[in-house]
Amino acid sequence: MNTIANNFIKDIDRLIPRPDIALDVMSLANQSECDIAGLCRKINQDPSLMANMLRLANSAYFGHMKEISSIRDIIVRLGLDSVRMIAITSASAGILKTPQEAYNLEPGALWRHSHATALLAVLIGRHAKIDGLSSLYSAGLLHDVGKIILNRHLQVESMNRGGINDYPTMLALEKALLHTDHAKVGIALLHKWGLPEAIIDPVGSHHNLSACQYHLPRQIIYLANHLAESIGIPSGDAENSIYLVKESYETAADGLPEIPGFTENMETIINLFYEQFTGASTLEFT
Repeated sequence: MNTIANNFIKDIDRLIPRPDIALDVMSLANQSECDIAGLCRKINQDPSLMANMLRLANSAYFGHMKEISSIRDIIVRLGLDSVRMIAITSASAGILKTPQEAYNLEPGALWRHSHATALLAVLIGRHAKIDGLSSLYSAGLLHDVGKIILNRHLQVESMNRGGINDYPTMLALEKALLHTDHAKVGIALLHKWGLPEAIIDPVGSHHNLSACQYHLPRQIIYLANHLAESIGIPSGDAENSIYLVKESYETAADGLPEIPGFTENMETIINLFYEQFTGASTLEFT
């Protein structure tokens, strides 16, 4: 484990309280013989989580014509994979919507980028015929969670050093001033939360293309993050975004991962992404 990164999460519960019930829900939904009644009881222990899950289950992402009105409906009609995605979204939306001043992210900006990355990761993964889409979604949603932890530290160090103009990227700035980066700190936090390695692993390499070689989940999160940045969430539309994605493939200095099924299905992926993202963007989480 990275000692410096771990130092930043020693007292993290005061900044980011551990979402105990949501993590328990994900664990229960992961069991081979899931107790549906027990899962319902666990979710019902947290009225806020329950309300958020119902809102999300009825959003355009899941596209059900008939309203879902109970937690049992979510489990039975959408399945356990969807339960895991809905639980982690409901639990993390609040913290991801906070402003991150050191990164020039206004309130809601980190959430929009993270949610876009998660949606894109699932769509790319589905066309790549990869298993574990809920893990891909969770990794996409949480890939930048380390920024929340480093935000204040980076602000203080930047002020002490008299500005941040000498660094080409925020990642370079993090490493220079804090001797770690948000990917490493994110990994440390997710380990502390006890999330499975299938979620944690791609978070650590979403800025490191060389570490993604021969590892499809890492490649998908890397590409989804790159696309969410290239598209410029929340501005633009599907048609313009398809143009931007094509352009990013041509101009990416280090190249981009070649993921099965992406190039030939790119327009479908981007169009579906916009339908889902637009449908979920108006949701309010408690």
